[in-house]
Amino acid sequence: MKKSLFTLLIFVVILLFSRTEAMFDFIFLKDLPPSSPIADLPIDTKEQLDTVILLPTGEFDPIEAKTIIQRIAALPDPLLKKIENHKIKIQLFTGLLTDFPSTKHLKGKIPRGYTNGTVWDDVPGMGGGTIVFVKIGASDYGNGHGSINLELHELAHSVDQIVFNGIRFNKEFLQIWNEEVNDLFPGESYFINYPEEYFAETFAMFYTDRNTKKILQERVPKTYSFLQQLY
Repeated sequence: MKKSLFTLLIFVVILLFSRTEAMFDFIFLKDLPPSSPIADLPIDTKEQLDTVILLPTGEFDPIEAKTIIQRIAALPDPLLKKIENHKIKIQLFTGLLTDFPSTKHLKGKIPRGYTNGTVWDDVPGMGGGTIVFVKIGASDYGNGHGSINLELHELAHSVDQIVFNGIRFNKEFLQIWNEEVNDLFPGESYFINYPEEYFAETFAMFYTDRNTKKILQERVPKTYSFLQQLY
């Protein structure tokens, strides 16, 4: 009887482990099989992000994933090289952010600055470390976040902290932030209180499209100039 229970327990543990491991089964962009729905990306895009982008091996929206990859590939080559050299990975995922071993400790917890009952389980992305998490299909404003673009905003946190060793502490940037934050985000405490959030969102605006870039140039010219030379 005891032997049977022990065997059953081992079987259950193995089953759970295999399912858990399957949840975190990802592949580098360079290792995509020819049959992948996004295998037709331009060659230069693949070379830039070969070992930076991680994709799930399960089902995902190929159009949304391709859009994310191409948007990141449009960043300046010197900046992309710095991202690669600092071994930053951008992990595209489906499901919940808190399903990962490195994020499960955030389950049920409220992210800083959120006051509407949102918990980390609801958030579609996270940056600042060597792994940037981006949920496929959540790029645009309103898809579980308030950024102009999810992947650029979250990647900016890692650019801030890792590539440039803490732009949030840079005296020039802090002076610009103090001078211009209210011109771009009047009354928005998230950006007024946290310079790193101001950097991440203005970085996203700078690289999202011409319209958002023009808004920066017109409303916060010093921020625009700072971002223009940052690569």
